[in-house]
Formats: sequence, C-alpha cells, structure tokens
Amino acid sequence: MLHGHGDDGYQYEHSIVANFSTNVWFGGKSEDLKHYLFENWDKIQSYPEASAESLVNALSKDLGVNPDQIIATNGATEAFYLIAQCFYKSKSSIVTPTFSEYEDACKVNNHELFFINWSELNGKTIFEEGLVWICNPNNPTGSILSLEELDEMIKLNSKSTFIVDEAYIDFTDKIDSCINLLKEHQNLILVKSLTKNFSIPGLRLGYLITNRAMVQNIKFYKAPWTVNSLAIEAGKYLLAHKNNFLPPISFYKSATKKLTEKINEISGFKIHPSKTSFFLVELEKSTAFELKKHLIYNFGILIRDAANFRGLNSSFFRVATQSEEKNQLLIEALSQWSKLNS
Repeated sequence: MLHGHGDDGYQYEHSIVANFSTNVWFGGKSEDLKHYLFENWDKIQSYPEASAESLVNALSKDLGVNPDQIIATNGATEAFYLIAQCFYKSKSSIVTPTFSEYEDACKVNNHELFFINWSELNGKTIFEEGLVWICNPNNPTGSILSLEELDEMIKLNSKSTFIVDEAYIDFTDKIDSCINLLKEHQNLILVKSLTKNFSIPGLRLGYLITNRAMVQNIKFYKAPWTVNSLAIEAGKYLLAHKNNFLPPISFYKSATKKLTEKINEISGFKIHPSKTSFFLVELEKSTAFELKKHLIYNFGILIRDAANFRGLNSSFFRVATQSEEKNQLLIEALSQWSKLNS
C-alpha cells in the first residue's frame, strides 16, 4: 500500500502544526544524533555494508542473541515482504484490524489469506496451517497479547510459523518482548523497528530475529545494501545511547489518560481502550475523512483516518498522544467540530 498510511501531511498544502496521525515517539528528535551523522557523512561516498554487518553485531550484543539469528532491514516493512516471499504461495492468517503491509506483502506473493478479529483471539485459537501475522501491541487498536497467551498459541499451532511485529513494544509497560520465546519455538519470527521508538522513520531501519535455519532461508531473497550507511551508523549510535532516546512510558501513560478523558467528555466521540500511547476514536456522526479535512484546513491538525484498516469503517480515526500543548489544540478543535455537528 503506497498510500493510505498515517503521517501523510506531505500531501497537503496547509502547514501541519500538530501531527496526531503518526505513532512515532514525538519527543525523539536529537541534535546529538544529527551531529553524529554529520561526522559520519563521508561514509555515503562508499557502498554500505552489504548486510549491515556492524549493525547486526551491535544488535546481537544488545539483544543477547547470535548475529546469525538477525537480519537488518530497510524498516520493518522490508522484513514483512522478505518473509512473505520466502513462504511464496503459503497460507497466511492475519489478525485484524492491523498494519496493512502484512496483507499487501502476502498478496504480492500469492498467499491464500484468512482473517481473524482481535476480539476473537485468545491463547487457544487454532489457525490455518501456514503463517500467522500478529502485531503486538497492535496498530491501530493498542491491544496486546500476553506472553503466556502467545506461548500457548504457538504451541497449539506447531505447524504454523508466527510472525510477531513488536514495532510498538516500547510504547507500553503492559507486556515484555517475546524474544525469549525464540529459544523455545522454531516456528517464531520476531520483527522489530528502530524507527518508531527512536523517532527516525525517515531513515527506514528495522530487523527480524529468528532461528539460524530460518534466517538462512529468508536471506536467500534479500537484496544487498538495502540498509544505507547513515541508517547503519544511526542504529549503532542509538543502541549505544538508547536510554537517552526511548519514550518515557510513565509520561505517555499519564498524558494519554488525560487526553482520552478529555475527548470522552466531548459529545460525538467514543474512545476505544488501548494499552499504548495511540488509540482509536469512533465518530457518532459524519466520517473520519470529513473530520480530517476540517482539522487540517482550519487548525493545521493531522489525524489518521482509519477507514482503510480491514475491519474498521469510515467512523474511525486514530490519535497518538503528543505534547500537552498540542493535545490541548486537538481537544479544542474536536470541541468546535462537536458543536458544529450537534
């Protein structure tokens, strides 16, 4: 899906002063990282490492796994397409509503698709044999599966391969990473992102972790040099200084609670519970498309129209918590919209 994601403000002539459409950590902009990349600018005059080997080694040390269990990728999205290609013409079960690129990657690679709603999911769920795609925490709902539920599910579906996307694991304190389950399950692939939590989506940086045999199978389809030199350097720098960059969960919990309570007080909006800093809002009247246009042209505020998530409709939009000042702008704008549509 080339279009239809969040953070699409570049498509509008109006200046965006508050971007609630992206669930990237809004406070992650770093002058230190900027200076470090400028210091390494000359690296763009040579080809990058073919497989981002130095970044893989840094990830290996940080995660406590062997380098041959990791593939560095051009964002998590490249990992999804590589996995789908490796399992060409497989069956794929996707837990929805969720990130559209799982489905798109599977379609490109002629998978037979099955869908199950998050509300029907539990540790005893049985899937079609093939691949199972789960975003945990889930985008756009902020729903989570506990490690116990995942463990039970993977054991029950031993003939399926689970792809667990943990791009938003640093935006909640309700669950831990399932990385330790890799020791117990050969049918698990963990995909992670360095772009959301470290606020570098423009650099496109992610990776997958699994067992050695699976890595070799997937690597067969990977093109060289997909992770550029500056992205490699950024990844190594961020891993070495990660405690200075990761989003503060205590702040996010408090700010999100306050924001959702304020929106709930406005007539015409229903908040759907979330375990993360982003959440779904449902409109009682009109459509998210109309609201999005109103907010852009009148306030310079961008939200994520969630109508194109499978399982949702035109009433839904997604909001990601921002600074207190910007949150207040959204509350005031939604209040005005409510009065105009009452």
